[in-house]
Amino acid sequence: MIQTAPSSLVRNLRVPGYVILAIATLLPALDLLVSVMPLRPSTVVWRFGFVGLFSSAIGAPLLLLFFIYVLALFAGDRKITVLVGVVAAIITFLLVAAAGAFILDALQMRQRIQPAAQTRFMTATVQAMLKLALEGLASLVLAISVFRSLRDVKVAPVARTDSGRSGSPLLVNRPSARQVVADTADPAPRAVEE
Repeated sequence: MIQTAPSSLVRNLRVPGYVILAIATLLPALDLLVSVMPLRPSTVVWRFGFVGLFSSAIGAPLLLLFFIYVLALFAGDRKITVLVGVVAAIITFLLVAAAGAFILDALQMRQRIQPAAQTRFMTATVQAMLKLALEGLASLVLAISVFRSLRDVKVAPVARTDSGRSGSPLLVNRPSARQVVADTADPAPRAVEE
């Protein structure tokens, strides 16, 4: 089982960490969307350019998604961990689909490129395909890792102290005063009594 950090540390890091990482993850997606406006998915040139830009823009959000996963594990946040796994799986699917569409669009675009620019076009195409493949592999590894770790992420129940207030999650198995006295007592008298 993965141990969670002390509750005061988690409380201080959790909300600002999630907010900052989520915003930093979404900003490249918004930049990509603005740069490809107006949307024309029916045109080969637009699709080819979009997937090329997408392959360059997805690396940073994947890294930030990994950091969200780390924070969720650190905080013992099962819901956020599941969300990261689902998002990583969706990104994997999108990257695989984008790679397939990109190959077909590249074959159509190649006929439109002048012979003098063929080498540069092929270099850019191979570079984009390599990015899509590596990022697809990274997101797949992240998704698998997240779903494997879900069985280890368990939120510890809140312990009750003698006064009835919530205690630290690390004190869940704290023995009562009677258990401590019984455990520290000499075992020999019990053996004699039996």
